[in-house]
Amino acid sequence: MLNIEKALKLTEEAGASEVEVYYLSARSTTIDMKKDTIEVAKESSTEGIGVRAIVNGAIGYASTNNPGKIADAAKLSVKSAKIRPANTRWKSLPSHTHCPAVKGLYDKNIEEITVETCIEHALEIIRGATSIPDTAPTSGGFTCAVASQQILNSNNVNVSEHTTATSGYIETISKKGEQSSTAYDFDISRHINKINFYEIGKQAARLSKQSLHPVTIKPSTQTILLQPIAISDLIEHTLIPSFSAENVQKKRSSLEGKLHTRIASEHLTIIDDGLLQGGLNSSTADDEGSPSKTTKIIQNGTLHSYLYDKYTADQEDVNSTANAIRHSYNHTPAISTRNFIIEHPASDIITETKTGVIINNLIGAHTANPITGDFSVEARNAFTINKGSVDKPIKSLMIAGNIFELLKNISGADDDIRNLGNIITPTIRVDNVRVIG
Repeated sequence: MLNIEKALKLTEEAGASEVEVYYLSARSTTIDMKKDTIEVAKESSTEGIGVRAIVNGAIGYASTNNPGKIADAAKLSVKSAKIRPANTRWKSLPSHTHCPAVKGLYDKNIEEITVETCIEHALEIIRGATSIPDTAPTSGGFTCAVASQQILNSNNVNVSEHTTATSGYIETISKKGEQSSTAYDFDISRHINKINFYEIGKQAARLSKQSLHPVTIKPSTQTILLQPIAISDLIEHTLIPSFSAENVQKKRSSLEGKLHTRIASEHLTIIDDGLLQGGLNSSTADDEGSPSKTTKIIQNGTLHSYLYDKYTADQEDVNSTANAIRHSYNHTPAISTRNFIIEHPASDIITETKTGVIINNLIGAHTANPITGDFSVEARNAFTINKGSVDKPIKSLMIAGNIFELLKNISGADDDIRNLGNIITPTIRVDNVRVIG
């Protein structure tokens, strides 16, 4: 095991005024499926440390996965900081304080799972997909992982976490005569017994079969229902970047200067919760050691807070919202969401909608403009709504608009809440959206 106390001491001795050492050890088992067979089963592991050294407010960074190279990483991080310009705006790394415990982040069944059991879960997904006539899987996968991390800094922060996670997904294709259609579904959780792997396959297969024999529709302004996967994908690429305090401070956000102003439907509330029990991004602290917390970003349509790490919070003399996140030990922390929860009063929005369009998935959300919020995306597995019922599949459909206008036009939500990783949302109904068939 890499010695993080040694790394901190050596970095201080090399000339750093402040030091942070981040340790990560993780292992995973992945099953890849091709059509209706298991293609490959593989196990992988990683272990390493990342060292942040502060010199005159400038930050240097180095990482290693070799115990024999800890001294080199310590020296390199300091050298990197010394060649950077001094930053008079830097205040400090987080200091030691109480960090709350969070339940539901670890599953012993995942820790002790065998490759054979992983293969069986993958086969369950395939069996679910083949349970629907005229439908077959094309590709899919199963993953389970165990991770341990520790954050140690020169301001007496010392926090650690041991977590698990598992997920499964599948793509299916349905054929009838000359017609064919595809669909996708997945699920993810901290606990393996909370996922019905058979149902993942069955749901994807059912959706691809329902999408056969589509109709075309004319360009129009419609009421649309964005199901959880669709609204999650759109929000991730158009809205979430605007809440980053770094983007706001660097004038890369349309929400600059809009704190405490109405930006959405008065019924919409958005919470970022690092303390959510069993949350996929929950932990006792964020990835630089600030205690996790719950942040109301939007309450009843009004913007209440941006998302901060320690540095951006210091620039405004506010507290960090504990949104510093790392993707690996060899990455520095960046502002990101924890568990991004969309709340809206629920009702039977399909029955309430006389005419409209319901969309399961989107393609191309990553091409949206994260500064302006403008988007133009293709809808996948979309259906018409007629007299309060889901009616016919739609052959081809584009929707275009602006995420901030979309927020204002939200008129309802279902109770079909899904946890999609870092975003938790129901189906959302939006009025006055331009659709192009």
